[in-house]
Amino acid sequence: MSLGKSFAQRLRWHRRRQGKSQAVIAGLAGLNPEYLGQIERGQRTPTLDTVEAISRALEVPVGELFGEVKDIPAEPTDGHIATQLHSALHSGTTAGDATDLHLPELRERVDRAWEIWQGTPDRYSRLFPLIVPLTRDVVRYCAAEPSPADRALAADTYGLLRTVARRINLTDLALLAAERGLRAAERSEDPVRVATARWNLAHALLGLGEHASALEVAREAASRIGPASGREVAAITGALWLTAAVARARSGDAFGALRWIEEHAAPLADRTGETNVGRTCFGPVNVGMHMMNIELEQGQAASALAMADRVDASALASRERHTTWALDLARGHVLQHDPGAAMLYLLQAEITGAEDLRFNPDAHTILNRVVHRARPALRTQAISLTRRLNLEGTILSS
Repeated sequence: MSLGKSFAQRLRWHRRRQGKSQAVIAGLAGLNPEYLGQIERGQRTPTLDTVEAISRALEVPVGELFGEVKDIPAEPTDGHIATQLHSALHSGTTAGDATDLHLPELRERVDRAWEIWQGTPDRYSRLFPLIVPLTRDVVRYCAAEPSPADRALAADTYGLLRTVARRINLTDLALLAAERGLRAAERSEDPVRVATARWNLAHALLGLGEHASALEVAREAASRIGPASGREVAAITGALWLTAAVARARSGDAFGALRWIEEHAAPLADRTGETNVGRTCFGPVNVGMHMMNIELEQGQAASALAMADRVDASALASRERHTTWALDLARGHVLQHDPGAAMLYLLQAEITGAEDLRFNPDAHTILNRVVHRARPALRTQAISLTRRLNLEGTILSS
């Protein structure tokens, strides 16, 4: 295989693995999307400057963009926590003595863990010491006490584990947790919990790049739950349609994805208002966030930022979503080659969730672009943020 074709293959693999369109990578690299497409097809040979720009946009070393593609999983953010979580999931899965554990106390611990995850700026450092023993205890308790209430507890715990695993790049663990959560939810005799578990499964599949499967799971779950008569049913149905729309956009049909949101999710959000059913934060603001994000993933920064002007994110109950919103705004301004505005929203994201900036690869990409494109005074601020986040090795060496 020629060097040019090897680079093209590797570029396409990394881009698809990250779920980014050609337009997004081209925008981050400062290239014409058509030119990037020609490089991916092996029709153009990139210059060294172009290779370096693509490397920075993908957050992948230049050397990694050459050679045969091998399906090597990304390194998890924290190998120690990964090992502990895998161990906790597989411990106590057979019935045994759980007389020291009680449902009210476990329910309180699970609800508190969710509050930490969605409501605190230092959620990783606060939750990591709690989630391993909590998972182990819930698994052990539910193996011994298989009642519907116990299954509901397990489903909620696995849902938390799924989102944590996804955030620290443990995609296989996220899928395992989602599958366990669905089995538990199906025995809980709670249709909303079952729908929530399928929402979690769809997100786990998205994290693995299985966009078609995620679309099928989310769309089928939205239709299976039945008429959206009550507020809870309407909210989880809307959340499922948002997930289906994301999967459709990543499958190459952004226009159809936006139409689904307008036809299905938006009317439900108008009915429900802001909710947190199933910890999905569904409501009008989340609908606007998803529409903006789909535009961003297509590289349509101007359209995305125009949509953002119509969204009042102050209504969001989840601190996590405030951080995500600030990062999306920062990404939009990076695509518009406005590092000053991007830096403003990075600083806002630091206030609401500094640890998310440290763990989020998309945040690293945005900060990387600001550091390397900003004027000296702004670059100094960006470097200071990089150091506060302990990301010098990730950002400043690239």
